[in-house]
Amino acid sequence: MGSAQSEPPAAEDNRDYWVNHLGATLRARRSGRFTVEELSARSGVSAGLISQIERGIGNPSFATLLRLANALEVPMADMFLGQQSHETKVLVRREERLRMELPGDGIVQEMLVPNTDRKLGVLEMTIPPGFRGEDVPHSHPGEEVVVVLSGTLRATIGGQAFVLNEGDTMSYDSSTPHWWSNEHEEPAVILAISTPPSLGRVH
Repeated sequence: MGSAQSEPPAAEDNRDYWVNHLGATLRARRSGRFTVEELSARSGVSAGLISQIERGIGNPSFATLLRLANALEVPMADMFLGQQSHETKVLVRREERLRMELPGDGIVQEMLVPNTDRKLGVLEMTIPPGFRGEDVPHSHPGEEVVVVLSGTLRATIGGQAFVLNEGDTMSYDSSTPHWWSNEHEEPAVILAISTPPSLGRVH
């Protein structure tokens, strides 16, 4: 999509923009493949909540969206980005980043690569204070590197907890269940690099 993607509003309507956008995209990803009830059975998310999300009145959490993306067998990024451009590009300007905002938790993700067709996934993520991701640990084939750009991140890899401060880096086999939390009062901004790209998918 690149620069053709409409910019979300920057003021108080920002949350409503993302809720409505996500609802329309979820409905488009589901339609022709699953009924609401079938998607509910596959994802473990109630049919009522799926219906609310699709109508733009839900407030889904990160864990809920991961479950839905996994059930639909799409990277979670695709649920936010709509129809991407798959043209060959080598440069992404800062203002052209494809951006995702998770309304339920306040997580913001920006893709630093042009689309999800790459062999390498690169995300800049802002994790708000108080976020805990243990409800749905990530587990996907490949390797992952996390760099803390600012703030403090608590990462749990295979049951072992690590505290990462600004400038710290960790790398691990991403098939090992892992999750992140932010127990501090300031947002944590991280760079998440994975190969192959996971972009929010749970396996």
